[in-house]
Amino acid sequence: MSFVIINENHSDTGKVRAANEDYFGSYAGSYGDLIIVCDGMGGYKGGATASKLAVENISEHFAGLQFTENTDLSDELNFALERAHYKIREKASEDPELKEMGSTAAVLLLNGERFFTAHAGDSRVYLIRKGQIHQITKDHSLVQKMVDSGMITQEEAKNHPRRNVILNALGAEKEFFSDVSAPEQLFEDDIFVLCSDGLNGHVEDDEIYKIATEKEPRQAVLHLVKLANDRGGKDNITVQIVKVQRKGKTISKDKKYSFGMPALVVLGLLLLGVSWLYFSGSYKPWIEGMFGKQTEKTDSLKTGKKPVLPDSTASDSLSNKPDSGKGNAVPETGVQKNEKGMK
Repeated sequence: MSFVIINENHSDTGKVRAANEDYFGSYAGSYGDLIIVCDGMGGYKGGATASKLAVENISEHFAGLQFTENTDLSDELNFALERAHYKIREKASEDPELKEMGSTAAVLLLNGERFFTAHAGDSRVYLIRKGQIHQITKDHSLVQKMVDSGMITQEEAKNHPRRNVILNALGAEKEFFSDVSAPEQLFEDDIFVLCSDGLNGHVEDDEIYKIATEKEPRQAVLHLVKLANDRGGKDNITVQIVKVQRKGKTISKDKKYSFGMPALVVLGLLLLGVSWLYFSGSYKPWIEGMFGKQTEKTDSLKTGKKPVLPDSTASDSLSNKPDSGKGNAVPETGVQKNEKGMK
């Protein structure tokens, strides 16, 4: 089966940061479709430089790839992230102002009927499939490590004062590692959401699911960024949405009331025939034989029965609830994203 990829994206500085240190890109080639979101750190100059270098070097690796059916794309993703890591380290060594810069990375690669992911840090890739949302990358963060060890719950991690400390990043002075998936099966109607933590720091997973499934991709990315900003916008916010469709499939603007042309033709002929029978005077035996004689309409005022009305009490689950934002604790180890620095 051939697929068509619909990709939309949006990035915003947020309400607190002075500048946007996120960087993203979308590319296509013989290897397939490559979608990237990176979140830089290390001060404005360092963070912006690192995330830009990350996206450029990952994409350049694939642009120069001689792809064949024997190419191992998991290996190529690993090579691409390693290339970005060393290029960031090289640039940092040339300029003292860039010494502590680094970047997260969330990467999605679609190839035929397969997909791959790769990541470093706490930028995420979500997959929406069959009515459920799955976070298919695991954060390389201190709080995730604490959750895995049973020290805190996933719910406690959301508001933990050290939730912005990451343990892995492109360009980090300590040992870097790329987290690359094996190939997974791609299905029609899959939806992927890639984001920096400026989104999931304010917006819950079920809200991401609701917006991504109920709105077209362009409206969805704008709505998600706006929702994060409405709840404080304490960090840069970047979102990419990828929707997978069968090649040749068309989507009706209003699926609920779409009719095929053959059905409309049959309906028109039927109405024309009934009209002819009516005006020719020979309709009564035919109509009464099919439907019976006309009966008196039921009046709810006479019978005392109330008509059934649609329920109008449903509430919107995407209310702009307050968000506690990020903590300011300085870590002993790891990368302190709130300070945009590195240890």
